[in-house]
Amino acid sequence: MKSSVERKLTKARTALLMEAPFFGSLALRLDMVPDPDTETAWTDGRQLGFNPGYIKALPMDALKGLLAHEVMHLALCHHTRQGTRDDRGWNHACDYAINLLLKDAGFVLPGNVLLYDGYKG
Repeated sequence: MKSSVERKLTKARTALLMEAPFFGSLALRLDMVPDPDTETAWTDGRQLGFNPGYIKALPMDALKGLLAHEVMHLALCHHTRQGTRDDRGWNHACDYAINLLLKDAGFVLPGNVLLYDGYKG
């Protein structure tokens, strides 16, 4: 039997598929992996790790934005292009780029994302 968090993730991925098929179809390809040691969520190209408590607390619109965010890491091949770059610095730079794109596309993002309009363009 699925947990309430797993049901919420399924609902969010289904809604994303209906509302934004590009993002939803990519989100459906990821295996969902509970990871209570992570603060929010992550992806490695095959899995989407998530903190169950964080997911449980997110409103549905912000959860869809989070899923779209993780999918954008894949769509932009961030997991294959990092090379020898610093993990934290690379992820932050990628997050700033992704979040601007998603904001401009009308997604609702969680309140704790890296977002700076000065980086547009």
